[in-house]
Amino acid sequence: MTLNNRHIKKSSFTPSPAHTALRRTAKVVAIIIGAVVGLVLMVILKPICRGIGWVISLISAVVIIFWLLTL
Repeated sequence: MTLNNRHIKKSSFTPSPAHTALRRTAKVVAIIIGAVVGLVLMVILKPICRGIGWVISLISAVVIIFWLLTL
């Protein structure tokens, strides 16, 4: 079966104004949801990462002190 213009996707497809508006609205909603999720994750994960940083610093300090005492 040979392909002609009827079989080529989007060759003569023109979206209706309602379809275009729906796509634009969906994109805006997706961007807003993504921004909210990003902010929530930042608010939750930032203190955790800071806490982990302090723990790593304390462990490093203890290891360095132990290393200096055992020379």
